[in-house]
Amino acid sequence: MKKQISILGLGWLGLPLALELQKKRYSISGSVSALDNLKAFAKHTFPTTRIHVTSDTIIGDWDAFIYEASTIIINFPPKRIENIETIYPLQIQQIIQRTPKHINIIFVSSTSVYQNTNRLTDETERCQPEKASGIGVLKAEQLLQAHFGSNLTILRLAGLIGPQRHPGRFLANKKHLKNPNVPVNLIHQKDAIGLIESIIEQHYFGEIINGCADEHPKRKAFYEKAALELELPAPIFEDTEHESYKLVGNAKSKKALHFEYEYANPEWIFSKSKLPEIAIVGAGPGNKNLLTLKAFHALQNAEVILHDNLVSDEILEINTQAEKIYVGKKFGDAESQEKRQNNINALMKKYCLQGKSVVRLKSGDPYIYGRAAEEVRYLKQHKLPFTVIPGISAALAAANTVNIPITERGQSNAILICTAHTADYSTAQLNGIAEMLNAGNTLALYMGLKSLDKIVPKLMEVCKNPNIPVNAISNVSRDNEVLLTSTLRGIEEDVKKQELQMPVVFLIGVKPIN
Repeated sequence: MKKQISILGLGWLGLPLALELQKKRYSISGSVSALDNLKAFAKHTFPTTRIHVTSDTIIGDWDAFIYEASTIIINFPPKRIENIETIYPLQIQQIIQRTPKHINIIFVSSTSVYQNTNRLTDETERCQPEKASGIGVLKAEQLLQAHFGSNLTILRLAGLIGPQRHPGRFLANKKHLKNPNVPVNLIHQKDAIGLIESIIEQHYFGEIINGCADEHPKRKAFYEKAALELELPAPIFEDTEHESYKLVGNAKSKKALHFEYEYANPEWIFSKSKLPEIAIVGAGPGNKNLLTLKAFHALQNAEVILHDNLVSDEILEINTQAEKIYVGKKFGDAESQEKRQNNINALMKKYCLQGKSVVRLKSGDPYIYGRAAEEVRYLKQHKLPFTVIPGISAALAAANTVNIPITERGQSNAILICTAHTADYSTAQLNGIAEMLNAGNTLALYMGLKSLDKIVPKLMEVCKNPNIPVNAISNVSRDNEVLLTSTLRGIEEDVKKQELQMPVVFLIGVKPIN
């Protein structure tokens, strides 16, 4: 582990920052201001405490929060309340009074400290903020500089965009807006996090840094396009005779920190090439040790997991931080398949466009009864980036866990995989299966437990061999795996005697190795 970092404020920026720093092997502690929010943070593997800073005290154990911290990141913005220009500096003063001068501080500030000059503004500008919040932030900066001196770096961030802060929602459907032609100053969440990481990694303290994208699109054109991307009503601007603005420069951040902005142009948030790849992942039969490494890493890094019914708890628990959304189907579920699939498609698109890492998690292998084909066609149609990660299908896993050689030299050279749900039990279909089984080959039957009364009699009829081996394997690869070995003649009765839990896969035509 690297050094301890305490993050005051696990909000929209603070939480993903904490998770990124944790990946870089820093020891993290975080805080939230509301007691009710603590429960939601229990799923994370770093400690989170309640720290509520008021104008006259700090509620919570501040000493424990900063214990052994080499760096404290102060990341709570001023609230939009009356007298904030007085209240916010008093809040910062509470922190100063309780914090030793030698601790490194990163203060997440705002470009609201700059006034409109109608020209490029950099960190040397003498600030004269025009709004109450900017006045409060500048006072807070000055108080922190007086106490921490060269151990403080102030990071002045432009307007924040990114996941859950798509600019299309900012001004959509608003009317009579002013200043259509002024440049916008924005920074993407990923770049804000990257700047903070760079400050820590390079130990760049005692400075003031602007965080803002290179490009500054015109306000009207940018927000009209942003609303259009989300299929929302575009904002309506009015011509303004005299427009005033600020143009925040980022040259110092790029030169001093050797930093390259991933979203140098804010309009790149609309680019599908910048969207995270949706991973359609095969979870295998349920044992997490049978996941591919690629599937494991995709799950670890996911922010949203859309999972089916049969995915095991131990696989879902690989990632305790992601938002998990159940989109599966259980036996007897009467919901329309088309409606369910449309919902899954819409969720994949929604979260991907928000910039989140999405995993569509399926039991077994995505392309074996996993409906991956429908999802891939949808993603291709909408030009969304994706990858499909294979998983071990239940039939293949069962063959190995209970030692059933589904192909063997001199015995069987083929395996047929089919599902009872879509079988039409036609003569042509069954005759083909009978020829395979009678020749010593293997039939893998999925989703057949509730259809044995339809399938078995017809197989008996066409195969004319009641002694063909039948193996029913329940909960393949899991701790409660069960193998039931029988024959075509006896399987229905044996299943009644030994009730099997779903999911069950049948391997027909071959015996286990004893």
